[in-house]
Amino acid sequence: MKGHLRRLLKPAATSPTGSFTWTDKRSIAGQVAGGFRKAGGLIGSFAVIVGCFGGLTAISDHESMQSERATLAAWAALSIATMIMLWTANRWAPFVTGFFFGPAVLKIAAVLFFGSDSYFFSRQITRVELAEFLAYAVAVIALTSRFVGKHPAPTTLLDRFALTFFVVATFTQVVIPYRFPPWPLLLGGVGLLIAWLVHRLTACKHKKRRSHERPEVFG
Repeated sequence: MKGHLRRLLKPAATSPTGSFTWTDKRSIAGQVAGGFRKAGGLIGSFAVIVGCFGGLTAISDHESMQSERATLAAWAALSIATMIMLWTANRWAPFVTGFFFGPAVLKIAAVLFFGSDSYFFSRQITRVELAEFLAYAVAVIALTSRFVGKHPAPTTLLDRFALTFFVVATFTQVVIPYRFPPWPLLLGGVGLLIAWLVHRLTACKHKKRRSHERPEVFG
């Protein structure tokens, strides 16, 4: 148990992206085992999302009369999903930028610049609101892009909390009625900003330390 907690406190290697290859040189058994692991990961990820989203939906539903047992079950599902997200944040961190907000920015920008007025009117959304979300998505990408690539930055304990809080806050914003300002989205972004600032400060300290430790060469 202590070993697991110690591993959680230390920075963990983030799952790299951009390593796709057309040929797989592993044995057939290795390929099959890898396929089962990926399938299990997808099923587990879907279950965590359902648990988190479903729990938040049930908790935020104040209109329907729920039993105490149903409320406790919703809180239990949300708690378990949150703990799993916190524990596995180094594995799903690249998905925030590469698979969700990255494609979303391209789609939103296309709709914003090429969409007709009837499109916005039919969906009861204004260009200003869409531009605000576009700016938010770009900010999220800037704050989480360090987790994307073949050599991503390690995921620290603060990153785990910030990423998990961001996901829960985003789901919360989805299940509650929209009001301006969107406090769950803003608070989730603040969490990512704090983690990014700590990362930059730590990187600057390491850079200065290496420059001081580097031996001077006199000609």
